[in-house]
Amino acid sequence: MNRQLETEIFQRFIQKAKVDRFLWMLESPGRRRRILDDLRDLRYFDRTSCEELTGAAKESNALIERLTSLQVRDPLYLICSDEDYDGTEHDLIPFVRERLWQIDEVIGYCRQSRVGFFKNHEGWFYILSK
Repeated sequence: MNRQLETEIFQRFIQKAKVDRFLWMLESPGRRRRILDDLRDLRYFDRTSCEELTGAAKESNALIERLTSLQVRDPLYLICSDEDYDGTEHDLIPFVRERLWQIDEVIGYCRQSRVGFFKNHEGWFYILSK
């Protein structure tokens, strides 16, 4: 887990009033699981940083094209509900094509572009940028 990077993600995309709560939850593995329970929808995200993608825009190739146009590059850091992927880095294209839609909640983040995305268990997909 990269606490510094995770702190940056929450400070950039979570409502200012809720950031400390999420940072507190990061400190413990037990509380960490609650983060993704709380992030099953957008209620804690800073809405000014969220752009919803729908329909064909969420298909793998369109999604990869959109993210790369926003300068999202490898490696992609993940906070997600799949313990095998949580707190790890992966290449954007294979992750989107092979794994993204099989994980309930995913926050992906590119540290170079400072652009990310959020996908929830219902298939909602948001680009996160400021």
